[in-house]
Amino acid sequence: MSRTNKLSLFSAIFININIMLGTGVFVNTVVLAQKIGGLAPLLYCMAGLLMLPLVLSIARLMDFYEEGTFYTFGAALSPYWGFISTWCYFIGKLATPTLGIHVFNTFLQKSFPAFASYSVFSLDVFIISLFIFLNMFSGRLSQKIQYLFVVTKSVPLFFAIGVGFWFFDYAVVSNPTMIWEGMPLSLPLVIFCFLGFEASCSLSKIIDNPQKNASRAIIYSFFIVITLLTLYQFLFYAALGDTLAQQANYADAFPALIQKTFPHLLSILTPVLSLAIAASALGGAYGILFSNAWNLHTLAQHNYLPASKSFATCTTTNIPYLCILTEGVICLGFLALTKGAQIPLQYTSVLAGMTAYAISIASLYKIARSPLSILGMISCLIAIVFCIRGFIFTNIIPLYFFGSILTLGTLLYLAKRKSAQL
Repeated sequence: MSRTNKLSLFSAIFININIMLGTGVFVNTVVLAQKIGGLAPLLYCMAGLLMLPLVLSIARLMDFYEEGTFYTFGAALSPYWGFISTWCYFIGKLATPTLGIHVFNTFLQKSFPAFASYSVFSLDVFIISLFIFLNMFSGRLSQKIQYLFVVTKSVPLFFAIGVGFWFFDYAVVSNPTMIWEGMPLSLPLVIFCFLGFEASCSLSKIIDNPQKNASRAIIYSFFIVITLLTLYQFLFYAALGDTLAQQANYADAFPALIQKTFPHLLSILTPVLSLAIAASALGGAYGILFSNAWNLHTLAQHNYLPASKSFATCTTTNIPYLCILTEGVICLGFLALTKGAQIPLQYTSVLAGMTAYAISIASLYKIARSPLSILGMISCLIAIVFCIRGFIFTNIIPLYFFGSILTLGTLLYLAKRKSAQL
């Protein structure tokens, strides 16, 4: 691939941030206030510390491989682990753009009643189809679109941070509502916001100087996002207090903030910020669809798929078009099964991501045993245990999703292995 078609370090960081600052930060605003009150900023910090060894482990792995992917990492253990890691991540990760697109259309209908006459499902199908179409074009176009999304999503994020500073209520902060028993069930929702730092693994084959820049993109984007998320949730709560927990859902958070701080501008700011938040959800969805397709492309290159040669074929602008079309089909399947429900989609994405992380860090332990790889594995196991606990106490559907993904992948791997031996 020519150097002009490669992603720079700056572009890779932007894509990671675009994915991480997608749906989670805004959809969690109210639900975290309801579940744990003023402890939400603390949980973001705790989750960041929990994820740090994992993030550093993935970045360390990138130093060992010129084009480090989840398949490459897992294959250091065995071809099966390389396949199943990539397979689970590819499918499970698509729960995130499905949720992001659904969130966008929820805000769209709330802000513009003209869209209320259309079903949310039909709007979701339209946006998914549009994104699949746009991703068929050159990577340069995709980068420009993602820059636009990052700029757009920064508007509500920095509005909340700035307003929180200006209307900071010391009485709220000095005596916050703290619901400690809600921390375990909230942890997977917070971890969901950090998923995306690993996009550089999927994109390593198209990043300029990947052994150097891919690991940097992972670390830089992670620390930028954890700082912004903590500030956002802390200052949002500092301005509203328990009023935040009294809102029905994420769509009511910013109207409540505006009503308290700039009530005379409610009719103007509400639709503007709602659109910006909706664009944020779209930005994360678009970034995932752009990066995640390369995971399926990797499996096709190793001949694990039916019609692998076709899936491995790229357009003249280096776009794996069949892989992108497959993403659209899977997103539509998630949408049909969940109707856009927040918790099942978030938990499915977290569990799939953590599985890929755990396999990758086991590989790091095999390649270079160190305290970092041990801490990274502990981080993964803790996160997986809390995810499963969350499924049991809230919604067990993601376990069925993940079990189906794992079973189908294993059967596909065994079938291809058997055919290769004949």
